[in-house]
Amino acid sequence: MDIKTIIFGSKELSESQEKKRKLFMYLVSGGITTLANWIVYIIVDLSVKNDMMLSVFGFEFTLKYGVKQIVGWIVAVIVAYILNRITVFRSKGNVIRELLSFAGARVLSFLVLELGLLYLMIWICEMITGVPATSAMAMIGPFAFTYDYFVKLLNSVFVVIANYVLSKLMVFRKKDMLDYNSEDNSSAGKEETDA
Repeated sequence: MDIKTIIFGSKELSESQEKKRKLFMYLVSGGITTLANWIVYIIVDLSVKNDMMLSVFGFEFTLKYGVKQIVGWIVAVIVAYILNRITVFRSKGNVIRELLSFAGARVLSFLVLELGLLYLMIWICEMITGVPATSAMAMIGPFAFTYDYFVKLLNSVFVVIANYVLSKLMVFRKKDMLDYNSEDNSSAGKEETDA
C-alpha cells in the first residue's frame, strides 16, 4: 500500500482496510492537531508575561491558562477540520455547514474538556500535591515543564477521543463522505469518466 492510498484511500481497499485507514489517519491528524495546539500553547505561555487571577463559582484560576487554551484551540480547530475533511472523512459536503458544525462540536469539547476538565485536573493536582500548578516538575534547558503541562498532556487523550465521536456524529454526514466501496460512488465515477 502506497502513501497516497494510506492518506486518501482507494477503490482497492476493502471495507475493513478502509476503517483501519480512517482510524490511522484520525490518529495521525489528531497527533498533528495536538502538536499544533501544544506549539501555540507553549509560544503563548513563553510570550505572555503578565497574568491576573480570576474567580468563577468560587474557583480561583489565572487568566493566562485560559488565553493559552483559547489561542491553541483556535489553531487546532482549523488544522483538525482541514485534516479530517481531506484525509479521515474525505467529505464532499458543504464546507460552510461542516466548518460551523465542526467548530460548534469543538466549542462543546473545548468548554467541557479543554477548559472545564483542565481546570478541574489542575485544581485536583494542586490539592493533592500542595504545589502550585506553575511549579516546575522538570527543567528542560531553560523550559520549565510545569504541572499545567502535565495536566494538558493527560487532557489531550480525552479531547482526541471526544472529538472523533463528535465529528462522526455531528459534523461529517455519511452521505457526504467519499466511499469507494459504495455502488453509488462507483457508478458516479463511471459517469464522470464517460463525460
